[in-house]
Amino acid sequence: MGQPSADLDQTVIETLQSKLPPFRAEMPWADHSNSELLQYLDFYQLPIPLASLKLRAGTINLRQQALATMAWEPENAVGSVIVVHGYMDHTGLFNHLIKHLLERNLNVICFDLPGHGLSTGQPGFILDYADYVSALNAVVQVSQTMYPQPLHGIGQSMGGAILLKHLLSSGNKKSYPFASLNLFAPLLQPAGWPLKRLLYLLSKRFRKSVKRVFRPSSFDEEFLAFLRDRDPFLPRVVPTAWVGALDGWVKEFKQCDGSDFPINLIQGSGDKTLDWEYNLNIFKKKLSNLDVQIIANANHHLVNEIEPMRRDIFAALKLPPPDSTS
Repeated sequence: MGQPSADLDQTVIETLQSKLPPFRAEMPWADHSNSELLQYLDFYQLPIPLASLKLRAGTINLRQQALATMAWEPENAVGSVIVVHGYMDHTGLFNHLIKHLLERNLNVICFDLPGHGLSTGQPGFILDYADYVSALNAVVQVSQTMYPQPLHGIGQSMGGAILLKHLLSSGNKKSYPFASLNLFAPLLQPAGWPLKRLLYLLSKRFRKSVKRVFRPSSFDEEFLAFLRDRDPFLPRVVPTAWVGALDGWVKEFKQCDGSDFPINLIQGSGDKTLDWEYNLNIFKKKLSNLDVQIIANANHHLVNEIEPMRRDIFAALKLPPPDSTS
């Protein structure tokens, strides 16, 4: 991510949030009259709407929360992708992936999870990953009515965990909405999890949050500097409730029956955020139709790795053609 020329101040953010209409088929496409939206897109180097590229930007309501949702629509799209971001991430950090998917002539639907980005909610707070799955379900339901099939799911880190939990909770295979799942470094146990879990159990009754420690999740130093110093959406603390929700997810996945749905898992061998080798063994036991692609030396935030590493990462994506029955 290159460095934008100006900061995105809180006034622009709040004005943009107040201007976002309900996300629906009848809403007008974004144009150059929404200066706050254009500032947001420019700041995060997201695709600007053009004659050949339409953009819808609005909110989907979920239990009195507003999920900020954006969908880029190229001409004659051959399918659609829902992108699920990771913890403390948001749509603005996915410019590289969005542009790549548009080059593959796919509609790209992105949304900010509750407590992230432009969506409402306490920053970074969740009691159960089921709440994240509910948000994903709301976006899926709207997307199925508005965009051409097939529908694909792509998740980064916690976004991969949300897609997995969504899959495991989908009892009817015939009604499962996704034709494919691509997971970038899906979250299960983070590095050093036994100690982190113990500290959480000892402190959860008297600590509501812990200071966030910034560790390098990519070899792109410019991206890391942007996250640390300039991203206005980045929380500086981690609510302890979220650690409890993660603990619940780890237990749930280890105890689940698993799935035989085809899953493409892309993992960097230089990941310093996850205990990825341990996690991979668990994934292989639970996911009988798992395809694993290891990207040599890549760190955790795969969608924001350096070039040419990122080219290899995106080349590892598996998106069946529209006429595929897989």
